[in-house]
Amino acid sequence: MTTIRTIERRPIIESGPAPLLVMLHGFGSHERDLFELADLIDDRMHIVSARAPIALPWGGFAWYELSGTPGRLVPDPVGRAQAIELLIKFVSELPGRIGTDPRRTYLFGFSQGAILSMALAWRIPEHLAGVIAANGYLDPALTTQPPAAGIARLPILQLHGTYDEVIPVEQARATRDVLAQYAPRHRYHEDPVGHSLHPNGLSLMQHWLAEQLDAPPPHDLA
Repeated sequence: MTTIRTIERRPIIESGPAPLLVMLHGFGSHERDLFELADLIDDRMHIVSARAPIALPWGGFAWYELSGTPGRLVPDPVGRAQAIELLIKFVSELPGRIGTDPRRTYLFGFSQGAILSMALAWRIPEHLAGVIAANGYLDPALTTQPPAAGIARLPILQLHGTYDEVIPVEQARATRDVLAQYAPRHRYHEDPVGHSLHPNGLSLMQHWLAEQLDAPPPHDLA
């Protein structure tokens, strides 16, 4: 059985079961990468940063293998499918394991982690309260089937760099256009950077998360 290793920050402000933020890093990175942003995350949140299971020979980890070159990366389709199933199980079971509010599970993914976060938004929106996807895209292989109906209520914040040299912005804009058909609570934001997070995007993410926590969970809404 594949084990996902994690590091955590418990909520600093506690009042009942906490909302959960699951961080999913990109290809070649590790669980401490996005976790460095924990101080920017709302104090009410329980943060779990996950390490991808595939150890790469030069260091770092991956959710699935890639071939090709930056800007023309090709995912291993079998590994990608396995990663999606692994994360569906992990994310759906995690609130019960650590005692967070099952109505308030949020994902924050970067690059490969963003691709998988959007895959989960497409597949299991009923288990999620919101998704932040930075410098990734919705895998076209998923869109051969329509999304689960709950995506219509799911808030999604999509961030991308206009000059992203790893995942071209055209892929992000194509994702934006697909989600416009199914996810009315989707928001798209570009910053003039490459494959990275811009301070404007980080600020937007902070405010967006606070707005979600101050509102009813999306699947509680009629």
